[in-house]
Amino acid sequence: MNAIRQNLEQINLWLMLLLAFCLPLSTSAVTVAVLLVLACWLYEGQFPAKMREIVASPICIAVLLYFGALVLGLLWTDSLADGLEVIRKRWKILLLPVFLTTVRWDRRWWYVAAFLAGVIAAMLVIDLAYLDLFRHLGITSARFRFHTIVNHLVFTPMLALAVYLVLHQVLWGGMRGGQRWLLAALSAVMIVNVFLTRGRAGQLAFFVLMAVLCVQHFRKNLLRAILIPLVALPLVFVVAYQVSPVFQQRMDQIQQDIETFDQRPDVSSVGLRLHYWKIAWQIIKEEPWLGAGTGDFAPRYAQINQQLSPRVPLTDNPHNQYIFVTAQLGILGLLTLLGLFFVHFHKTWQRQDEWKRIHCAFLVFFLTIMTTESYLNIYGTGFLFSLFSGVLFKRQDDWRCAVEGSCPPARTGNAAPVS
Repeated sequence: MNAIRQNLEQINLWLMLLLAFCLPLSTSAVTVAVLLVLACWLYEGQFPAKMREIVASPICIAVLLYFGALVLGLLWTDSLADGLEVIRKRWKILLLPVFLTTVRWDRRWWYVAAFLAGVIAAMLVIDLAYLDLFRHLGITSARFRFHTIVNHLVFTPMLALAVYLVLHQVLWGGMRGGQRWLLAALSAVMIVNVFLTRGRAGQLAFFVLMAVLCVQHFRKNLLRAILIPLVALPLVFVVAYQVSPVFQQRMDQIQQDIETFDQRPDVSSVGLRLHYWKIAWQIIKEEPWLGAGTGDFAPRYAQINQQLSPRVPLTDNPHNQYIFVTAQLGILGLLTLLGLFFVHFHKTWQRQDEWKRIHCAFLVFFLTIMTTESYLNIYGTGFLFSLFSGVLFKRQDDWRCAVEGSCPPARTGNAAPVS
């Protein structure tokens, strides 16, 4: 039996690494990897110990409370079928306890490295297609992009997070000489790609994460930590605007969309988002405390939209996680979402190990991108949140804590994460 469990543990390690690698590349591969991880987790057993670890984790409790609020919202929904469909699509975040009890503490950096490898692989695919080099193989760029399923809505935010992780290793990885310069060159190529892609949420996340990185690096000099981002980031913006036609076009489009919003909100993604938020605000004003109910956003939106702007297309997603939750579950539902991140920050603040900087950046990253899209609901980023929460907040002694009921204090140190 012990041999079987050891084999399952090793299999799950490789499956989790495969999952991390495939996150930027393929939703189908992610689905297969997740189902295999779940099957191994169930077959492995040891459920009493796993449940004790889950119950001992405030992050798991916060996730269950957030998911429980969605289930509770079925009580006042007008469409139980739509509500159950919403619940079905939220299974990604519910896997956080499974990931937390599956990841190996001594292999934490392996999961991060696998994710970085997947991002770099996707970036190379996009670059080769952008340079039209696949035509030598008889494959058109458009066809190749379609089959690789690299979605800028998901990929660009992941790329921004990957840039932070690589630069974190440049600054604190303890590398010297050629290795450090190689990582610096890689980060430069990745930054260029951030502005070659169309994902504005990822570009926003990049600027925020770079500001976080500056504050972390110059934390002992508050004035420098504030002034450098105020000078360097606008400079990066101007250079990207002048050099990248894609970035320039996207930024000009934002200005134009805002200027024409009152006349034609339906002709651009920015205009549609502003319109979605406007209608969602009407829903929130009608039911501020409990919301419309789980699954009732789409019909309520359609009803109000028909009265105000019937020519604007319908939607079941306002492209903002905070607004989406508040419209369905009211202020109380929003508090469960904010509480989830508060618990994350609280645990991060308590820890003094070498991963604290990455913890903070990861949370700020999600809080940022959720302002432009419901990223906890989207397939790739939903799994990214669950997986990285499990990896980053796994403690060395969590398993012993679950079994023996006593948790020693966390290690301290300033070294970068190493395997």
